[in-house]
Amino acid sequence: MHKFNTFHWHLTDDQGWRIEIKKYPKLTSVGGWRNGTIIGRYPGTGNDNLHYGGFYTQAEIKEIVKYAAQRFITIIPEIEMPGHASAAIAAYPELSCFPNEPTFSFFPKQCVWSGDTTGKQVQQTWGVFDDVFCAGKENTFKVLQDVLDEVLTLFPSRYIHIGGDECPKENWKRCAQCQQRMKDEHLKDEHELQSYFIQRVEKYLNGKGRRIIGWDEILEGGLAPNATVMSWRGEQGGIDAAKQNHDVIMTPGNPVYFDHSQSTNEDSVTIGGYNPIEKVYAYEPIPKELNEDQAKHILGAQANMWAEYMAYPSKVEYHLFPRIAALSEVLWSPKESKSWENFQIRLNTLFKRYDLMKINYSKAYFDLKTSVLPSANYNGVQWKLETKLKSGMIKYQADDNKKISTYLLPVKVNKSSVLKGFFYNGTKLESVVTEKFHFNKATGKKITLTKAASPNYPGDGAFTLVNGVINEKGLGKSREFLGFSGDDCEVEIDLGNITDVKNVIVHGLTEKGSWIYPHKNIELKISNDGENFNDVSFDVATEIVGNQHLRTSLILKDEKTTTRYLKITIRNYGTIPSGMAGAGHKAWLFVDEIEVN
Repeated sequence: MHKFNTFHWHLTDDQGWRIEIKKYPKLTSVGGWRNGTIIGRYPGTGNDNLHYGGFYTQAEIKEIVKYAAQRFITIIPEIEMPGHASAAIAAYPELSCFPNEPTFSFFPKQCVWSGDTTGKQVQQTWGVFDDVFCAGKENTFKVLQDVLDEVLTLFPSRYIHIGGDECPKENWKRCAQCQQRMKDEHLKDEHELQSYFIQRVEKYLNGKGRRIIGWDEILEGGLAPNATVMSWRGEQGGIDAAKQNHDVIMTPGNPVYFDHSQSTNEDSVTIGGYNPIEKVYAYEPIPKELNEDQAKHILGAQANMWAEYMAYPSKVEYHLFPRIAALSEVLWSPKESKSWENFQIRLNTLFKRYDLMKINYSKAYFDLKTSVLPSANYNGVQWKLETKLKSGMIKYQADDNKKISTYLLPVKVNKSSVLKGFFYNGTKLESVVTEKFHFNKATGKKITLTKAASPNYPGDGAFTLVNGVINEKGLGKSREFLGFSGDDCEVEIDLGNITDVKNVIVHGLTEKGSWIYPHKNIELKISNDGENFNDVSFDVATEIVGNQHLRTSLILKDEKTTTRYLKITIRNYGTIPSGMAGAGHKAWLFVDEIEVN
């Protein structure tokens, strides 16, 4: 129906091995099962203690491949390497650099483990783990080649995906065999060791008449000669690969990770992020940085549907439809013929088709949506309500007024308050939204960013930090954060006039399993003219409250401080340390709101 002709099947990971390999039966009898799973969003509120698992037999896979081929769909299998290997290592510990080190020793301390803590086991939480395939042992390559031999008999696809993403190098750094491999192969660092690993597997598969696809980390240390790059950490990896004349599949988290939320209202548990259908439709997979010849290497784009928070097929459908229709039109239609207005008109017919097919599609497109806008002259903020439904009526209620009023224009807000919005379809109440505003001297004021946030977490620009809304839902409402990958957050706030200031409060997020770290430190300067800034002394009080919410108070030592302008620099943590998820990568800094009192 949506003309997607390729299915990328992620069959192995830390949490389970899902494909039968007859030469290595423990991959499924051991690696296919885990003793429990964290409850809720990472790091979880406990462990369900349920023995969970399963796998596809080779007979079942042949049946699925045949079913797809009859519908002109190619299935590309993914066998993860060298990282995300915990399930395989649980089955065959000798594939690890350190077979005798228990899996529990790599387990995040903030998560709850279930059952025996000895030996190698399948992971019970999500994230990135140091226990990866040993690159120094010849047996590692023998086992993987044997596995791939069986995979090739099941999948006739031209491409085999071999992962290559999120491979920590910590074990390799302390593994004598890996270090010897680096010496023997004249490799200068562990990134080149990963490149050696990928290129060796590529050479093997090329010899079998197949080509590899790898996530964009395979660029690190040197790209394998014939590899196709799947660019997921934004578009830069794809741009770099295309400029090196390598084929690319674009799949940036923003906007084509369909496991991200598509609603601004309360949604089911997701990994975070916010990718509504209109953002998907606006996507252009060919970056403007590429010339005509380089652009030919962009093969297309892919929607990703990671299922750690999707226990049932109905939830997969909910996240997939109708965003898949938007991406289909992006990929199949010439850029010049795209029309969001026309697409919206056709959505109603599409939804009727989904209804006939009994697809559990998301109706977030019709949600009563909220947004916070600046007010004229930086005097407070405005609360905007809107819905795509043509019929019906929007109403609202302020917390100090029991009266429910008809919504006509954005509501002016100039004090701390709780507002509710209501959408009525005839006499039926269809949806209710609530927004809580925390007013302070910075709310709604003029604010500028020295450097923009990452396009993956742009919020509403700098205004996000002074819109009066404090995110109490963590990553579940990530549109309220500005995210900075390795960069500092530096802002200047104009309070409008000279006024007394006693403290500044910076609201953020810490979720180390998602590579989101607390700031290293915060610097504060003040000025009366906006040109000459002076340092100011303050005490710091930091606390973590609620859903990993980081609240840092800068309490000025001089209680008689007055100023109009504040320059606040929130320093990024830097590089993620050894032993942590994402070790060696740039930390994320998430900032939500800045209060001035």
